[in-house]
Amino acid sequence: MKRIVTIILSVILSITISAQDRTPMDKIWEDIEKIISNRQDSKMKVNHGDGVLSYVHNGMVGEEYLCTKDCGGDTSCSFSSEEIEAANERNRKEVFGRIFGTIRHHLDSLTAISEESYHFESHSHGTDTITYSLCLKNSEDTIRKYKAFDGSMAYPDAIETVFFDYKASRKPCGKHVRGYGILGYNKNIYLPDRKSYYFNKEPYLEKILLLLKRKDVQSWSFKWVQSVDHNIQDSNEFERLEIIDATGPKDTGQTIGTMYFIPREKSELAEALFTAIDSVTLNYTDLHPEQIFRYSYNIKEWVMQYAESSNITQLFDGYTGPGHLTCVLFGITPKGYYVAIADVENKFCLPKEWSVVKSFVDGKKTYLKGMKPKEKQ
Repeated sequence: MKRIVTIILSVILSITISAQDRTPMDKIWEDIEKIISNRQDSKMKVNHGDGVLSYVHNGMVGEEYLCTKDCGGDTSCSFSSEEIEAANERNRKEVFGRIFGTIRHHLDSLTAISEESYHFESHSHGTDTITYSLCLKNSEDTIRKYKAFDGSMAYPDAIETVFFDYKASRKPCGKHVRGYGILGYNKNIYLPDRKSYYFNKEPYLEKILLLLKRKDVQSWSFKWVQSVDHNIQDSNEFERLEIIDATGPKDTGQTIGTMYFIPREKSELAEALFTAIDSVTLNYTDLHPEQIFRYSYNIKEWVMQYAESSNITQLFDGYTGPGHLTCVLFGITPKGYYVAIADVENKFCLPKEWSVVKSFVDGKKTYLKGMKPKEKQ
C-alpha cells in the first residue's frame, strides 16, 4: 500500500502545476473560518466559451436570530425565552458582529486600492442593506459600467471585481431578523485571440485513467438514460438534474461512463488518487485555458467531510460539442470512495442510487450484483 501511494504522490510532484490560485477573498474566508470553524465559499475556474478565462470565488453570508415561544418559535424547545434571547445576543456580538466586522475591514482595505468603488449601507427598523461594488482593475481596451437597480455599480468588462450584496429584514414575528448575502470575486483573463474551443478530452483522460489503472481500484460501466416519455421533473429518483444544452429536447439525455471504486479501508489510497486527479485537472486547465470547461477547487476536501454519509460532487466538466460534455466526479459512501468519469448528452441526471445502479433507463434500474436493496427485491 505505501509503495502504491508513494508512486501516486510522485506522479503529483512530477507534474508542473500552479499553486492553488488565491484570490483577495481567501483572507476574508480564512478570518471568517476562525469565527465559525468552517468555510462557506466555493472557487471555480471557468471558460464559458467567450474567449475569457474566469476565476469565480463566491460564498454565502447569513444571519438569523431565533424566535422564542412568545413570538411563534418552536414550542417544543426546552430552552426558555430568556435563554434563547441570551443566545441571540451572544451570536450578535461574538459571531455575526465579528463576521460583518471582518468583511467590512477587508473590503474597506480593498476599496483603497480599487480603480473604482461603490459602498452603501442602510440600517432602519430591522431592515439592513450592505452593498460593496469594487473594480480592482478595469479592462484596458473596453471600459463599460452601469448602475444596477439597487444603485450599485457593475463592471461587465473589468479584469477584477469584488462585490458584497447583503439584505436583512424582520421575520414574521416582527422582532427577530433574518438576512442573507453573497460575497464574491471575479477575475477575467482575456485569451490572446479571444476565442474558445471545444474541450479535447483524450489527452486529459489518458492521464487520469493511468492513475486509476490499479488492482486495488474496482470499476464498472454505467448507463443512465431518460427519454421524453419519462417524466423526470416530478420524479423523486434523482439526486440532481442539470440541463447541458437548453436547445436540446426538454427531458431527454444520457450519461454513460465508468465508476471507479476504492474500499473504505483504503482511505489513504483514495485520498492520494483524489489529490492526483485534481492536480492533473488543474494542470491541464492551466495549459489549455482556451478550451471550454468548468473546474471546481477543493472538491476532495468537500467530499471527504461526508465520512458517515454519502455525497458525490462534480470536480470538472469539459464541453466537447453542442449538447455534449465529459465530466469527472468524486464520491463517498459508507462503503468507500468513488471516481466517476462520464460522457453526457443533453441532460445530466444523477440517480439517487448512483453508487449501486449500473443501468437506469426511464426509471427501470439494474443494480450491481448483490447491491439491490432488500425492500426492492
